This record gives sequence, structure tokens and C-alpha cells, in this order.
Amino acid sequence: MLSTTKIFPILKMKKEHKPERVNITVAGKPVQASVGQTIVHALWAEGMASEVATGCVGGVCGACTVSVRYADGKKGGTELACLHPVEEDMQVYPFPVDPLPTKPPVADPDATKLRQAYPTLDRCTKCESCTYACPMDIPVMDSVLRMQKGELEQVAQDFTTCIHCGLCRAVCEDKVEPHQMGMWVRRSLGQSLPNLTLEAAGQALADLEWDHLMTGTMEERLQRAREFRVTGSLK
Repeated sequence: MLSTTKIFPILKMKKEHKPERVNITVAGKPVQASVGQTIVHALWAEGMASEVATGCVGGVCGACTVSVRYADGKKGGTELACLHPVEEDMQVYPFPVDPLPTKPPVADPDATKLRQAYPTLDRCTKCESCTYACPMDIPVMDSVLRMQKGELEQVAQDFTTCIHCGLCRAVCEDKVEPHQMGMWVRRSLGQSLPNLTLEAAGQALADLEWDHLMTGTMEERLQRAREFRVTGSLK
């Protein structure tokens, strides 16, 4: 027979155990989800896949944009449904962003050429809504200010993780289109690589890496492969 000292810890553990199911709403429809599921997987499990658009389901394509609110007043925001886990009483609203055609990149880009391609650049009122909306934590507003100053190399770095979901554009009341401009800067700078096309530059680097890893004895190749995995560069 168990003593009370052995029973009470068990009761305490059961009391603190998290529920296996949580209740959320998606576009006003009640959904029961398992703890640990993302919004997308919860919808799939309930046969409601059409409620939120999906693509890669890995946080890369930006298709599953949603707005999230909480009944208890906790701060919500814009999210990617394929990455955001469900929580009790979460309210999910599909927030699809229609794509826009991109402007062709140019050689030797600068602030003047950027303004010619995107006259909306100077509309920014510094409200920072774009930064708050970005699911990839890009400093969007700060990067727009860098665009205005012509600091395009830094802009290209800022938008390295951009998935082109369009949420920064969707929440901008002045239609600045930061994500379009960020990608235009990256493509224009890439097009301006000296003496090499992008394809040739990539092929040259691939050939160099292949030779580095595949020449020499088995021991030498293995050692270089280990060093390359750690450093990411050729010595």
C-alpha cells in the first residue's frame, strides 16, 4: 500500500501536467489542436487545409501569412502559420498578401536608380509597422532609411533572410513596398559583379570547392572536408 508521501507527489504531477488539446479559432471556426502543433498542422489534422494557404511548410515561401490574436489580451501580430505553435484560446485570421510584379534589376544600383524603380521609397513615415510585421525579424524600417541614404550593401545584408511574404507591404499605409525594394537591391548588386555573370561566378566557386575537396589522398581530402565544414571557406 502506498503511503501518503508517495501519493501526493503523483497527484501534484498530474495537476501540473499540460492539457494535450487546446481550443483555437481560425477565421471564426472552432478548432481543437494538439499541444505542440503548428497552426498549419492543426488545420490539416482537422481536415481544414483550405483555411490557410501553404507552400513549403518550412518558413521559406511566405504563403501561410496569418494574423494572430489572443482572448486574454496578450499581444498578437502577424505570423507564418507553418511555424507558429497553437496556444489555448488563440484566434487566427488568414492574412493572404497578393504578390506584386517585380521591377527588373539594374547594373551599378544607387539611391537614384532605386527611386526611379520605386518612387514610393520616400513615403516612409517611420511608424515601424513593417518591422513589427516581419516574421523573419528583419529591421525593415531601418533598412528603408538606409535605402534612402544609398547604403545598399547593408540593405542587401538586411534582406538576406527575406522570404518575400509581403507582410511589410501589407501593413504599410503608405505603400512603400520594402520587400520589393530589398530584393531589387540584392538582385541589382548581384548583377553588377565585376567580370562575371552570376551563373559563371557560381560555377567558378563550385569548381574551386570541388577541386579543394576531391584532390589529394583520402586523408588529405577528409581533413580538408572537416575544415571546410567548420570554416565554410577554402584555405
